[in-house]
Amino acid sequence: MAIYEIVVILLMVLLNSVFAAYELALASARPERLRSLEQSKRKGARSAVYMKGRMEASLAVVQLGITLFGAIAAAVGGASVDENLSPKVAQWLGIRQSMADFIALALFVIPLAAISIIVGELIPKSFAIKNAERVCLALSPIMRVFGMIAYPIVWLFEYITKLAVGWSEKMMAPAMPDAQMHINELRAQVNMMRAGKIIGMQQEHIILQASRLSAMKVRDIVLPASDIVMMYVEAPLTESLIAAHLDLHTRFPVTERKGDPQAIIGYVNFKEMIFLAKTHPHNPHLREITRPLIRLAADMPVSDALRQMVGEHVPLALVTESGGLVVGMITQEDIFEELVGDIQDEFDRLPRQIIPSGRQWVVGGGATVARLRELTNKPELATGMSPETSVNEWVCKALGRRPKGGDSLRTDGASMIIRKVRRHKVAEVLLDVSGAPLEVLVANADAAAPHVAY
Repeated sequence: MAIYEIVVILLMVLLNSVFAAYELALASARPERLRSLEQSKRKGARSAVYMKGRMEASLAVVQLGITLFGAIAAAVGGASVDENLSPKVAQWLGIRQSMADFIALALFVIPLAAISIIVGELIPKSFAIKNAERVCLALSPIMRVFGMIAYPIVWLFEYITKLAVGWSEKMMAPAMPDAQMHINELRAQVNMMRAGKIIGMQQEHIILQASRLSAMKVRDIVLPASDIVMMYVEAPLTESLIAAHLDLHTRFPVTERKGDPQAIIGYVNFKEMIFLAKTHPHNPHLREITRPLIRLAADMPVSDALRQMVGEHVPLALVTESGGLVVGMITQEDIFEELVGDIQDEFDRLPRQIIPSGRQWVVGGGATVARLRELTNKPELATGMSPETSVNEWVCKALGRRPKGGDSLRTDGASMIIRKVRRHKVAEVLLDVSGAPLEVLVANADAAAPHVAY
């Protein structure tokens, strides 16, 4: 085989590697990133966007080049085998010409296939995966020109490809909706970024959860109407302040009918309640500081709800079904917790204090029953429960429902009044283990220990 023939074959393999690298780089490059590079006036970005937007034509260009250069290499090598290598093999081995042709062809094809796989495919494609944007920007102008030169053939290949793909899609199951397809693509990209240690676990969780907000409905995260802590608009301010003190929220819906969420007219802020008590000590009225509440449809996407709440600067909103029936309430914090997980403030960590107050005890909801038994010398408290069980868990189980501030109960020989509740958890109770009737504890509750700050 002449030197020039070897050079031609190696050149064809190298050109094949260029097309193979471009094929994978173009498929890996993200359209949004290419458009961003185009806006930044990066060299080759415009051609890259053009080629990415016409994938069928671009793939036709690539396959045309790969096939063309592969055919040239095979033709040059095959001719040389017939003319030079095959007669020499027959002479060296003393075999028939037909057998010599086969052996000579194998001696040519096997090394060429190995070189083509390694140099023409594996190396360029591995490089293209790691440098997709660089390869795409560098080669797109050349590929675009090559496509223009071979336009008739490229157009024919593109037309046949689109026709065949469209026909096969009709024969198969319905295509996935675009929105769901984009979400799946995003998840795949995020998983790759996480695997590449570009982002951490928390960032991955936030991105994936954000992609789900558009598919999630407000009804999926709503606080039921039965659990809304409301202020009665006609109640004395002192009574409202006590209610706020028991539930430890910052904002409270205001209703015109006691306990009726259908009559909610707005909400009040605890800080403004304190300010009202100072500025209008003789005639404070909640209606003066009540702010309006927006209403959101229960079937509204959570992403739209967040956009509206942020745009209108409202921290909470009522959720309604068709016909205007209030089914619950939603806050911005509820939505943010869908993104980042549970958000806890200083009141979410249940206090653990156990403080004697006369004949009673002021007990935090986070205290363990083991510690409570030890300090009160009452081993029968929370019978059957683990020593690590919290007072909150004990009280909620004994109560049999979600606790409310002011609830009273008697269990395991102890009487108690729930003094504070935070997010449906018992934050503080007034406990009497002396054996006195529950009515006595309730009657003397006003003389109990003052609020313990935590």
